[in-house]
Amino acid sequence: MKTIRRFSFFPGARTLKSGIAVALSVFLSRYIPYSLPILAGTAAVICIQPSITVGLQKGFERAKTTVVAGLFGLGLYFLFGANLIVLGLAVIVLISVFKKLRWLDGIVLGSLTVTAIMSGEAENVLIYTVGRVTSTLIGIAAATATNILVAPPRHHATFRQELKSLTDSFPDLYFKAIEAYAVNREELAVQAFAELEEKKQEIGRLLSELDYLKAGAETRFGSILEGVDLKEVVLYENSIRFLQQVTDKIHDIVEVAQRRWQYKRKQAAQGLVHVRSPEFEKLVQSVQELAGMLAELHRYVFRLVGENNRDLQPVIRQQAEDIKQARDRVRERLKYWQVEHMQELDIFSLMSTHRIIFDLEEIAGALTKLAFSGLGAADN
Repeated sequence: MKTIRRFSFFPGARTLKSGIAVALSVFLSRYIPYSLPILAGTAAVICIQPSITVGLQKGFERAKTTVVAGLFGLGLYFLFGANLIVLGLAVIVLISVFKKLRWLDGIVLGSLTVTAIMSGEAENVLIYTVGRVTSTLIGIAAATATNILVAPPRHHATFRQELKSLTDSFPDLYFKAIEAYAVNREELAVQAFAELEEKKQEIGRLLSELDYLKAGAETRFGSILEGVDLKEVVLYENSIRFLQQVTDKIHDIVEVAQRRWQYKRKQAAQGLVHVRSPEFEKLVQSVQELAGMLAELHRYVFRLVGENNRDLQPVIRQQAEDIKQARDRVRERLKYWQVEHMQELDIFSLMSTHRIIFDLEEIAGALTKLAFSGLGAADN
């Protein structure tokens, strides 16, 4: 069956703002002496970015490149005139200097500016250079005003909303992963793998929003425009790093559970059936209890990160203490199970159980660390 694709004729916010900014910059350039409408419009398009801060940074880079290259080309023109050999050497020197300064995005624009000035095509190179600078500034101003006043990007709000959505659904994976191991059912492992892929995509979207927030937090004006400070960004970055880590750990748990199911099925085909001992049942129960507590702490910690709700602090501290006790219970029951049934245990069952418990302890340690870093940020 052939899929019919539907195309939307409604442009996005950035597209609309690009059109408005170009029209505004060209309109303004007509009333400012020596300005060049095409350059003003070009600067406006470049400065309409998904983030206001990134747009200003692009504009600043374009402005400084135009000024430096303009003055450089203007000085050489007054000294040597429209000399093609000097023009070629000027471009070589400019590119080398820009690389040294790490102004890589300005190499093309700077080279074009020097070429336009030294080619001798302009009737008055001084007026032409001033026009290039003023046109760039007009485009930057028009784009920035448009980006702020017309559907301004709200990356902080978007980040918090997506983090909340992930927080509401993510903890269920703790239960599914351990349940796949506890009841030895492959379909649960398959479901968990599918959900893990969805979570990785959601984490990827969070990373994209975080990049814009980081760009804003690195400058004072950006922090005001994006509504986020550096401490918040660091906490958000730590949170995403934890989500990536816990995703890997849960994937490992589900993979172990799936391999255990395959191993048990192979043994059953050979007529080897192992009866689950009461000690193992108690161990599994403790592991499930630990997973449930981690899921609950996960919810509260990410509510603290996303909402900055200080009322959650006492609950989080108590949950962290309870998790320490739960980890001790798991270790005790693991040790007791091994002692009572060492002769009956096969290496695979022993190693897989140890690995799952180790993964949960790693998650507990990382989540507790994130919890207290979040408490510290909230206290500030």
